[in-house]
Amino acid sequence: MDFRRLEVFQQVFERRSFSRAGLALLLAQPTISEHIRLLEEDLKLTLFDRQGREVIPTKAGELLYSYSKQLAALRQETLRAMQQFLDKGQGELLIGGSNIPGQYLLPGILGKFKQKYPQVRVQVLIDDTQNIVEKVLTGAIEIGAVGARVEHRLISCQLLTQDELVCIQPADFPSVGKKTLDPRELLKLPFILREPGSGTRRSIEKALAKINLNPDELSAVAELGSSEAVRQAVKAGLGVSILSRRSVAEDLAAGLVKEIKIKKFPLLRNFFLIHQKQRTLSPLAEEFKEFLLREFTSNGGGGQALPAEQKVVF
Repeated sequence: MDFRRLEVFQQVFERRSFSRAGLALLLAQPTISEHIRLLEEDLKLTLFDRQGREVIPTKAGELLYSYSKQLAALRQETLRAMQQFLDKGQGELLIGGSNIPGQYLLPGILGKFKQKYPQVRVQVLIDDTQNIVEKVLTGAIEIGAVGARVEHRLISCQLLTQDELVCIQPADFPSVGKKTLDPRELLKLPFILREPGSGTRRSIEKALAKINLNPDELSAVAELGSSEAVRQAVKAGLGVSILSRRSVAEDLAAGLVKEIKIKKFPLLRNFFLIHQKQRTLSPLAEEFKEFLLREFTSNGGGGQALPAEQKVVF
């Protein structure tokens, strides 16, 4: 097996078509067919059943696909490490960020990092906290910035900075007639939630639990997969929600949403830098990690530990 044949195999598997795989790889269909034929000949296995224009993976094909993805990831990691070992000021860096760090913290830091290393190409994968953790564990990304402290034996977790959460309502929302609420009054309002894997949602649930409120008692009207979606839903009048102040600062300043103060409600949470403990970071990732920690340490964050009750176990 060579990597080119595996790459062709993956495209055929994912697209269920020789012709569509050829378009994706800029190869003629006969070339695609020949790659698959040689791979099947090497393995002495049938990888696809041909059914007209569509191809259906066999059980052997499904098994090979799972391993081929791991091999491809390992190959990319190897090439990236070797390239970046020669010069940490060049190459590609793939990092992950949960919604708020990815959209509101990392872009500014990346701008400064690019000024120092203009030849570096940085890609940011934005997902919820749980998925970013899983991608760090599998090696799909080297480092991530997330909105909850991670408790896992293979994950190193360092504090970057603190974030303030704020409860917001639509600018003309009729259900809230006062600026400060008792916590139990919040349970009666139509509430827009983030998805279960979100660091923001975990922070809200922990804050409610600290004042003896059950998060399940919230009158949820929607569950959305990003802070941006929640922000737009609040502006559209769907209900109230709790989001990072960073994500709604412009809306608050423009009067598009209004803040609701909640008595005795601890609306603070932290952002963390994570990476695998037992995996050596590439020189470029190591440099970015140190750059990131220096930036936030100079502003009062970086490397501190939090009480055990604020840990999230994976």
